[in-house]
Amino acid sequence: MPIKNKSHLYVVAYDKILKLINAGVYPVGSKLPAELELSKMMNVSRMTLRQALSLLQEDGYIETIHGQGNFIKDNTKLRSIGLEKIGDTVSNCCTEAIDDIDSDFRLELVNDYDYTKKLFGINSAVVIGFSRWYKSKNKIVAHTFSALPSEIASQFQVSLNDKECILKLLEERIYEYAHSSTIEVKFTKSVPPSSSHQLHSNNDLFTLLIESLYDSIGHVILQNKIYIPTEFSSIKINRKNK
Repeated sequence: MPIKNKSHLYVVAYDKILKLINAGVYPVGSKLPAELELSKMMNVSRMTLRQALSLLQEDGYIETIHGQGNFIKDNTKLRSIGLEKIGDTVSNCCTEAIDDIDSDFRLELVNDYDYTKKLFGINSAVVIGFSRWYKSKNKIVAHTFSALPSEIASQFQVSLNDKECILKLLEERIYEYAHSSTIEVKFTKSVPPSSSHQLHSNNDLFTLLIESLYDSIGHVILQNKIYIPTEFSSIKINRKNK
């Protein structure tokens, strides 16, 4: 069953408001509804709503004017400083069009608590290991192994028995929630073994992307290890002077 964590309801409110902003319901320069009305719309307390609004302000989406309210900011400049929008890393780095995903996950008991604490910033006894194999015209062209603590999944009210729900979390929702990310690029001749799926490379060499997603306070909420055959990988880094 999903585990509801009321201390993270502000995250849900943040996501809902941000989606309304991105959808154009509240365009640049417009004013958000008053806190009392907005809290009812989001089905949260005013205190929880204020946490969400504070985070939206920190992230540059709204501006609070004392005595007037919360207004939508133009954050185009903020998004174009050279950092690309977070999301869908496999599709962005693989030259083949992804048309299907096979997935599998397992629960693993943590033996190295120090490593988990160092990576995720929390003491977790259970880590979800989730593998995805990306297909293009029935051919496997990429593989991702994700690791996230069960506590992170519970924040999103995800049932560990619902594979599709977890897949949506890893492919979409967590990217929408993440504040920032880092990707370390390496090359390897091996990929994690699987009895049911095989990822091949013409030259036995794979691009390995180690992707870490961070929340607004800098904690890792998900780590992906993405394997793409070098003949299918294309990585571009956009940079510009200020």
